Amino acid sequence: MVLLPGVKFHVSGAVSVLVAFVLADLIYTVVNQLISAWPSDNVRDTPSVVLLLLAVVGVFEDSLVWLLISWATGQLGLQLGVSGYGTALLAGLISRTVVLALMALPRRGARRDRAARDTREGGGRHARM
Repeated sequence: MVLLPGVKFHVSGAVSVLVAFVLADLIYTVVNQLISAWPSDNVRDTPSVVLLLLAVVGVFEDSLVWLLISWATGQLGLQLGVSGYGTALLAGLISRTVVLALMALPRRGARRDRAARDTREGGGRHARM
């Protein structure tokens, strides 16, 4: 199955598919926890220059993660990988764009959390004048 030209996924058997995806997710999660290239609080409140810098660093990071996943699954004979650096860069760009877009969506309960924070800080609509 071809996910993107140059990104291959040739795994047979349900257990092998599960192992390949769990391994890929584990690698992605560990690397992103060790090397944090994400906005600290809210994507919407982050200045554009900082967001652009984090996006560039993040695309590079995600590209290296794709190469690492390709190598690790190849060592286990699972064949989930990329065919070259250009493909890894494109896959990293798509990964980072999707994640940043999802981070920009409002979270469930965000309005309630913001109202509670404003109340604790004495702000909000009903602040004393």
